[in-house]
Amino acid sequence: MMNYAPLYATVLFAQVALGMLTPLTPILLIAHGVPTFAIGIVASAYYGGMLVGSMVVPSVLLRIGHIRALVIFCVVAADATLLINGVAAVVPWIAIRFVIGVCSIGMFTVVESWLNASARRAVRGRVFGFYMFASWTGSVLGASSLSLFRSAESLLTLAVAAFLTALLPTTILTRVAPSLPTRARLSLRDLFALSPAGVVTCFAAGMSSGMFFSMFPVVMERAGIDQKGISLGVSLCLLAGMAMQFPVGLLADRIRRVVIVRMALLVAMAACVGLFMSHALVWFAVFGSAYGATAGVLYGLGVGMTADRAAQEQLLGVSAGVLFAWAAGASCGPLLAAGGMAALGYAGVFAMLLVLFGVVLGIVLRRERPGIVTVEALPR
Repeated sequence: MMNYAPLYATVLFAQVALGMLTPLTPILLIAHGVPTFAIGIVASAYYGGMLVGSMVVPSVLLRIGHIRALVIFCVVAADATLLINGVAAVVPWIAIRFVIGVCSIGMFTVVESWLNASARRAVRGRVFGFYMFASWTGSVLGASSLSLFRSAESLLTLAVAAFLTALLPTTILTRVAPSLPTRARLSLRDLFALSPAGVVTCFAAGMSSGMFFSMFPVVMERAGIDQKGISLGVSLCLLAGMAMQFPVGLLADRIRRVVIVRMALLVAMAACVGLFMSHALVWFAVFGSAYGATAGVLYGLGVGMTADRAAQEQLLGVSAGVLFAWAAGASCGPLLAAGGMAALGYAGVFAMLLVLFGVVLGIVLRRERPGIVTVEALPR
């Protein structure tokens, strides 16, 4: 795993910045008097940027390579973060969050395609378990910083520094990036042919992330919890997700990933029921931690299910495709969450998540055939 340490460090620092900006964005918008639905639009702009980026980034990566692409995405994300300070209008927020979304999906595509191209199938669960552990660790550190720094200027400066630091480990400590295939993307039809359950799991991971993390701070604020309590609740949720990444990755190298997905979905549904009935910080923390520990492992498992069935030359397309599925779910998640909150009260987001996980569970209960599927062999 030490061979991938620079990539893990890159993800760690990038997620410190992103983990800080995700809860800070709704807090700043609330302070400016922006209504809940408009906050949902701003959150969706970030995921919309990820969606657009997932379609554009593979071609950029093929044109200039992994390392140069990473430098571009980190620097542009830092520049966009600098523009946030003092912005009160919704439209500039939408533009800034969109750009950061494009850059974030660029960073993840670089790292994930690198890992997929280098990792053997027998250890892919552990490789991605460490990757997700680094990602969630960064998110925990970023979210925790909200309770350490009162000033928005200090938080934004720290986010800029984290984005710039993210490019250093990979650019300094790695000499040779993996070779790139001639094909940048796979169609959704090709991805579903590889692993329907894997693609749907990645989509659900994105939608649930967009719904939960964009609106969980709003839900707690509406329940009367202060900023320190909000930071604690989000941090505990992220900490639980972080703690589960490597154990689940290790387990996924020993049993079928789809079995773990089914168990995770059942526990996440139970956590959503508990969150729907919660009104105090202690219950938000307890059920939020259960949610983070289970919903937080879905994306890594979905990637593994899809990559396990792909040929070597398809792995960049798989990395871009599952990120597209994740971003597609995440981009509409905040709007659906805001709609659920408008219809059912501030806890409506958890009812929407319960329905989502129930539908996905019904889909992944269908067994997949083991083995590798090459899309060139599929009927057109």
